[in-house]
This record gives sequence, C-alpha cells and structure tokens, in this order.
Amino acid sequence: MRGSAPNDASGERTPAAPVMPGSYNSAAIVMLTDGQRNTGVDPMLAAQWAADRGVRVYTVGVGTPEGTAIEFEGWSMRVRLDEETLKTVARLTKAEYFNAASAQDLMTVYETLHSRLTVEKRETEVSSLLALVGALFIILAATLSIWWYGRVI
Repeated sequence: MRGSAPNDASGERTPAAPVMPGSYNSAAIVMLTDGQRNTGVDPMLAAQWAADRGVRVYTVGVGTPEGTAIEFEGWSMRVRLDEETLKTVARLTKAEYFNAASAQDLMTVYETLHSRLTVEKRETEVSSLLALVGALFIILAATLSIWWYGRVI
C-alpha cells in the first residue's frame, strides 16, 4: 500500500500519520490544466493525499468555462475549464488557484509563483564525513594487515 508505514509488530502496513496541509514548505506542485478529469485518480482524493503529506498544489486553470474544441494527433475533443475543482484542490492543500485565460495571464501567474516558490540554497559541509570514511579505511587496513601479516606496516 502506498503512503503507509510498516507496523513493527505484525508486519502489516498502517497509514502514515497526516500532517498539516501546506506544512512541508519545500514540497509544492504546480498543476497547469483545464481541471476536467478524463482518466486516473479522482482529483479530490489526490488533493487529500497531497494535503495529508503537507504538499501544496498550486492550480493554474487554462481555457474557458464555455469550452473549446481541440485537435491532437487526429483526435478532436471538447475541453472546458472546471474552476470549482481547481479552486477546491488549491484550498484543500493550502495553496492558490490562478486563472490563465491568455498568454499574458500565464506569464503573470509564473511571475507570481516564482516569487512564492523560491529555492533556498544551503551549503552542507561534508569534509568531516569524508575524513571519517578515510579514518575507517585506515583502521580496516591496519586490522587486515595485523590479521594477514601479524604486523601493522
């Protein structure tokens, strides 16, 4: 079962403990869609899964509520913007809904999201870890030398 943790006593899997929606600051999804479900998992269920894990889902709606016909690889389909679903997904995950009716609107949305989804760079010192690994290799080499040859050098 996905999204579960092993139970140490019986080997069964129990659901992972939910966290506050939007609490995992470094996890966010930007979903650019018309909002209509045509296959896959129910959007509300997926939004709840994301919310339970603290992941924010920013939804960007494209299209019009009246809908339009599009052709793709010889297929024609009518797509309509489902704003209510997109707003609900964003609300459940403590994120925001944006409407991008035009290319200019989409650029504005991306600029807004860029300011909200900034990447924080952190330097991590790893030289002490490498020194530890080196020391362990020296100890291992000395131990093997004593075992094979009866001396360290």
